[in-house]
Amino acid sequence: MLEEIDSIFQDDKMRTINKDDFYNLKYCEAIVKETARILPIVHFNTRYIDKPSEIAGYQWPADTFFLINVQTIHNNGNYWEEPNEFNPDRWMNENFEPKKNSFIMFGNGLRLCPGRKLAVIELVCLMVLLFRKYEINLVDMNSPIKTKCNGILISCVELLVEIKPRN
Repeated sequence: MLEEIDSIFQDDKMRTINKDDFYNLKYCEAIVKETARILPIVHFNTRYIDKPSEIAGYQWPADTFFLINVQTIHNNGNYWEEPNEFNPDRWMNENFEPKKNSFIMFGNGLRLCPGRKLAVIELVCLMVLLFRKYEINLVDMNSPIKTKCNGILISCVELLVEIKPRN
């Protein structure tokens, strides 16, 4: 990641990130996607049917409310090779496309988030702005990430990092 950032910005810690820069930050985008796959911010998505429907071979009555567990889908071995491993490289193959409905970072279908592209741009730019200027390391590489779920959203409640200016 740092190599990609440094190759694009060449130690210029103040230059604005432009559109061409963003399109060249492929590995940073892969890290954003892999992070969202391993630890999605949304614990589950919801769907509602207002009329009887057949879904996955089952008959469902009208007024059925579904909870779709995002983390279970994102970590399912039927969809992902080594699903519990953080591996941004899986996104770097030009021909790689997640199996249908296996990556729902921003929902899916008619309810797909209209701001998804902007959100990815913002996350990549934030990452670049931080790592271009600072060296950021976990205090304890073996400490689990502490999270809590408040209904739909998952949030990190503690993540100890050491931050110092990059040389």
